[in-house]
Amino acid sequence: MAEHLFKAVFLAKELPIVKIKDVLKYKLVSEKRDRAVFEIAPKKYVFVYSFGALVFYDVEDLMVSATIKNLRGLKVEILKEKIWDEYKVIDHVKNSIEFNLIRMKSSDIEHISLVALVLAQSVALEFYENQVDSMVTQFSPLNRQLSEKGKLSARDKQILKVVGSNNAIIEVIVSKLSLLEEPASAWESEEMEWLFNRLHYMFEIEERFKHVQYKLGFVQNNSELMLEVLRGRRDAMLEWIIIILIAVEIAMFVYELWLM
Repeated sequence: MAEHLFKAVFLAKELPIVKIKDVLKYKLVSEKRDRAVFEIAPKKYVFVYSFGALVFYDVEDLMVSATIKNLRGLKVEILKEKIWDEYKVIDHVKNSIEFNLIRMKSSDIEHISLVALVLAQSVALEFYENQVDSMVTQFSPLNRQLSEKGKLSARDKQILKVVGSNNAIIEVIVSKLSLLEEPASAWESEEMEWLFNRLHYMFEIEERFKHVQYKLGFVQNNSELMLEVLRGRRDAMLEWIIIILIAVEIAMFVYELWLM
């Protein structure tokens, strides 16, 4: 029975699909607003997704590297530390999905596309999981300051930057990754729906999505708390400035009376 290998990589926060044909000179199989499929060689494909992931099917490492190198012509920022994953597929008389491989009765382009989509979502989700974990870590010393000293040394700009990143991640996960939406092919076939749901379960997509949601909520709540503390500190400072200005005016008035 023939074996096939998927190689998924997350390498950029965004890839402009409309420009992909300008840098990848392979045979275009299909193109949509959010993805494009190319045939590099007979039965060897690369799936390109607008949210920054590529999935290769039966493509040799040398050609994988060359394809990623060509994407630099898009003038997008390619991540230095890319996120990779591999998944093996075996042609079989019966469909089954295991932790490290999938057996499929059919290896036509529709089935391959469905597996590629879930793999692309998984590596993209891993990138944003790491981003959110980093944001949560940033709040650890700030929370320690509040609990131990009752004050905060951070600036508004620092917190607002985290808030902006938090909102950007929510937008990407909800609108671009479409983690909880079934593709059209899954609506048209029970077999494809089963395949999609099993892959989602195997890669724990929904569970990981819920964890990211929880952490994003934590970051949002912490951001609001920090901004409220900073706002209170700023208001207190303005009050002291006003008090000092009034005191100066009174002192000047008294001084002028004394001179008179």
